[in-house]
Amino acid sequence: MIALILAAGLILRLFKLDQSLWLDEAINVTFVKNLNLKSLIFDYSVGDFHPPFYHILLRGWVLLFGSSEIAVRLPSVILGLATVCIGHLIAKKLFDNKTALISATLIATSPLHVYYSQEARMYMLAAFFASLSVYFFVSILKKETLVYWFGFVISTALMLYSDYLPYLLLPVYVIFLLIFKNNIRKSTARTFLPAFILIFVLIVPWLSIFPKQLSAGLSAAAASPAWSNVVGSSSLKDLVVMYVKFIIGRISNDNNLIYALLFAPAGAIFTLLLFLSTFRMNHLRFFLWLWLLVPILSAFLISFFVPVFAYFRFIYILPAFYILISSSINMVNWPKFNRFFLTLVLAVNLISLGIYFSNTKFQRENWKGAVAYVHTASTGDFPVLFEASDPFSPFDYYNNGRVKAYGALESFTANQKEVATKVDNLTQNARKVFLFQYLSQITDPEGFVFSELSKSGFANVSTKDFDGVGFVYEFTR
Repeated sequence: MIALILAAGLILRLFKLDQSLWLDEAINVTFVKNLNLKSLIFDYSVGDFHPPFYHILLRGWVLLFGSSEIAVRLPSVILGLATVCIGHLIAKKLFDNKTALISATLIATSPLHVYYSQEARMYMLAAFFASLSVYFFVSILKKETLVYWFGFVISTALMLYSDYLPYLLLPVYVIFLLIFKNNIRKSTARTFLPAFILIFVLIVPWLSIFPKQLSAGLSAAAASPAWSNVVGSSSLKDLVVMYVKFIIGRISNDNNLIYALLFAPAGAIFTLLLFLSTFRMNHLRFFLWLWLLVPILSAFLISFFVPVFAYFRFIYILPAFYILISSSINMVNWPKFNRFFLTLVLAVNLISLGIYFSNTKFQRENWKGAVAYVHTASTGDFPVLFEASDPFSPFDYYNNGRVKAYGALESFTANQKEVATKVDNLTQNARKVFLFQYLSQITDPEGFVFSELSKSGFANVSTKDFDGVGFVYEFTR
């Protein structure tokens, strides 16, 4: 049965895997291809505000299998499937085989889990090691062995080298051990202290670099408050959005009222099941609630100082969410009840996936189409401009040097005088110019680049809209 579930999960994760790379993916691929290992760890990782393990892994993978969209996303596909399998093992340790199979089914078909299993970023790597860490933690509580202790230390350390938000899993362990110390063997509880010390020793090499990385991140956030809101902010709306995304994935609607009405039935089902999971509470079920809630609440508070609160950073707690849901489905000894709620939850997952797969609006930024349009429309040596200091990595990835591209800004945000000078220099002998709108609401909210092109005698003769990328303007004079 688990083999069939994993096969279905694999099919879902391979479907539409060749979508265009979006900004962060293309940046990753560009740097792992062009930098040596030392520069990748000590230079690029600092500016990327993530630990270096994923970049090291991706570099090795690209050297072996190339840098096509499918190639660079396959590690996340594999890690996503492995996380489904580990989620099954955790649920089996905590409950029974039936609950474990339901958990695996729901994680395998989770729209948010599928989406990030198709992304060349570190979130699924972190989710894999976080789940593995939890598995060994639970296994130690059940039966203490040297293998489990070794697995717990190594998997936790690798988790901490993968991403920063999973660091919030450590307080989950500590809080659980303190609350339920009377339910745990004294020898086991005492051994966790040296285990945590050893984990800390293993990550000390990177922690010595972290202050520099934090400083760079805070400086970037201060330079552009609008960008801070994109990467993570603390508000009640952000909490609600996280719950919505956990249930239906990346799909959304511009009309908030319609979106809320469409989500209401699915939200009611999941809320009811989460409520039912609070019945028959024991210390192990309480651990699942800690795994789910402590990282969310901690990150929410941290985001008042450092912008990190964004739902996609919490893929590593999705197994806790679905194991709780699965335990509720299987809690009542009434087959009709079990089948009814399993069918409802599975329907929500599959319908959400169907919308994601069938509607390009909910897929990744269509840089492939945008660059192809420029290549088709550009019949001469015409520049492509971006409302940024440099062309964006996805454009470079698909352009492959065919047309000349430049950033129209001197820095991350627009200054009208600097824009006027730079636009004049870049378009001095041009009869045609292409302008990408991408991220202009952050970098050039006043529209200085568009305005300066118009002042230079250019007229906007064509505008194309590409999902996620935004408008591409064609100017002639």
